[in-house]
Amino acid sequence: MAAYVLHVGAHTAQGARSNNEDRLVVDRVHNVFLVADGMGGQERGEQASGLAAEIIPRVVQDQLATQADAGRAVQQALSEANQAIIHAGRHQPAGRRMGTTAVLAVQQANQVYVAGLGDSRAYLIRGDRVEQLTVDHSVAQALVTSGVLSPEEARHSPWQHVLHKFLGCAEMVDGADVRPFTPQAGDRLLLASDGLTNHISDDDLRQGAKQFADPQVWAEHLVDVALQRGSKDNVTCIVVAFDPE
Repeated sequence: MAAYVLHVGAHTAQGARSNNEDRLVVDRVHNVFLVADGMGGQERGEQASGLAAEIIPRVVQDQLATQADAGRAVQQALSEANQAIIHAGRHQPAGRRMGTTAVLAVQQANQVYVAGLGDSRAYLIRGDRVEQLTVDHSVAQALVTSGVLSPEEARHSPWQHVLHKFLGCAEMVDGADVRPFTPQAGDRLLLASDGLTNHISDDDLRQGAKQFADPQVWAEHLVDVALQRGSKDNVTCIVVAFDPE
C-alpha cells in the first residue's frame, strides 16, 4: 500500500441565511474532523451544533488517550453529545426541539472511522469511484429503503428534510453506525452539510478530485459552486486529501 500524507481544507459560508448554524472542526493533532448542521432555528441550531463541535472532539480525544477502540470512541462521543443537546433543549417548547446533524471522521493508525447522524454526508473519492459512506437519516430515505419511494422521488419529497435521527433526538434508540475504511494514496474524503450536497453531483466530486490538488482550494470551490447553483442554506465542507508522500 502506498504511503500517504494528510492535507486538509475546510470552508463554510452563511449563504442566504440570516446566520450560520453550521460548525466545523479540523483537529490535525488528533486527526478528528467534524461537520455539524444545527437545526431548530437561529440560537437553538447554533447552540446544538456548537455543543457538538465542543463535545465530540473532546470525548474522542479522551477515549483514544485511554487506548479505546476508535470506533467505540466515535460512538461514545456522539452518544454524549446527543445527551448533552437533549439536556440543553429540555425547556424548549414542543415542536421547537434543538438538534444538529453530525458527520465525523477520525483517523487512527492506518484506518479512518466515519459516522454520521442526520443528513450531513461523508463521501470517499477514489479514482473514478465516488462512494457515499453515510446514510441519510431522513424520512424520505427510509421510504426509499422500504421501497415506497424511488431515489428520484425522494429527491423531491417533502419528507427529504424531515430527520428521524440526529443529535438531540430523545427517541433515538440505536446510535450511529461507524464505517471504517483503509485510505489509499490519492483518496479524497469529503464531509459536508446538506447545503452543499444537495447541489453537488458525483461527477462534480469525481472531476474536482482530479482538478484540484490543493484541498483548501477545492473546499472553497465546492462551497462557491453550491451557492452559485442556488443553495439557500449554510454551506460547509471539509476535504481530507491522502496525498502520496
